[in-house]
Amino acid sequence: MNVIQIFKFSLEALGERRLRAGLTTLMVVMGASLIVSLNGTGNGFKNFVEDQFSSLGANVLILSPRSESVTMDKALADEIARIEGVEEVIPYIQHISTIVSRGEEQTSVVVGVDQSKLNLLFPTLSLKAGQTVKIKYQTYVGQNPVVVQKSFVVRGILEYVGSGVVPVDQMVFISTRAADNLFNRGGLFDGFYVVTESPELNEEVRRRLQERYGGDLVIISPQVIADMIQQITGGLHLFISVVAMVSLLVASVGIITTLQTSVMERIKEIGLLKALGFNRRLILALFLCEATAIGIIGGGLGVLLGVGLSFGMSTLLGRSLHIRATTYGGHRTFSLHIVPAFEPWNLLYTWILCIVLSMISGFYPSWRASRLDPVVALRHE
Repeated sequence: MNVIQIFKFSLEALGERRLRAGLTTLMVVMGASLIVSLNGTGNGFKNFVEDQFSSLGANVLILSPRSESVTMDKALADEIARIEGVEEVIPYIQHISTIVSRGEEQTSVVVGVDQSKLNLLFPTLSLKAGQTVKIKYQTYVGQNPVVVQKSFVVRGILEYVGSGVVPVDQMVFISTRAADNLFNRGGLFDGFYVVTESPELNEEVRRRLQERYGGDLVIISPQVIADMIQQITGGLHLFISVVAMVSLLVASVGIITTLQTSVMERIKEIGLLKALGFNRRLILALFLCEATAIGIIGGGLGVLLGVGLSFGMSTLLGRSLHIRATTYGGHRTFSLHIVPAFEPWNLLYTWILCIVLSMISGFYPSWRASRLDPVVALRHE
């Protein structure tokens, strides 16, 4: 018998025991689909986290006051700039305001910052065109709101950057002096962007800032936050991978049980095959091919199902998880828009893993079948 005939014979044998073979294959499908779907969703979440921080330079720290005991003025900015490892300190003023242009209104975060240094903060920014707009916001004198309004000429429109923890696409940038006059800040800033000499120095600069200013400043390091999230998701991914592997091991036990039962039910058939000239190696191959077929079919279906499950899980996460957080310019709601990411070698690895585990699981029952004495087998009732 050639390989094709052996596989055909094995598939016919599995077909005669559809329910048992189907349930065993289902176990393999579940294990493979769990591995693929969780890997795809995990990779998609990793890409999502990286995208959230990609708009901000990797070597940028964000400082804001924690208490009123610290004065965010030029003197403090100059003092921070003298810390070893700091390349630039860029003060900023921000306020949620209403932008009016051609009769249309939109609420945005107006940020006063040195515009010549924007590329240090947001390397992906690029310019388009411009027009005249009005910026207005409400201030309170006693209990009565007073609308403050001022017109500006737009020098440039920034290209779309995309969602991020720093909402660049919802920001309007004006000069620091204009923001100081518009919002009547009297030379005080809302915070500083601290540009370090390299991303590797972020942690060292952050430590020095904490030592010098203690709890007076809130220091946000996007890279630290990203690393923390990656550690959390990495631990979760490991846990779920273990669950998926346990599922595959359960499937392996199912394969052993299925083939062992098949051997017990087919003892007389095995004796007849040996009497017809089938040697031990061929009997071993017949039963081993049954296990391999379960792995091939179950692994293949599991990979396909896992891809579909991953997209379903991502859609469900995007609809159900909305994170409301205080960011630059007020409260903002983050939605998880996760696009599953699959690596071809990972899909192939999962499929091969299912086949190999199935072959290993099926070896012992197949070996037992090949060792049966044909005379004893033919007498079996």
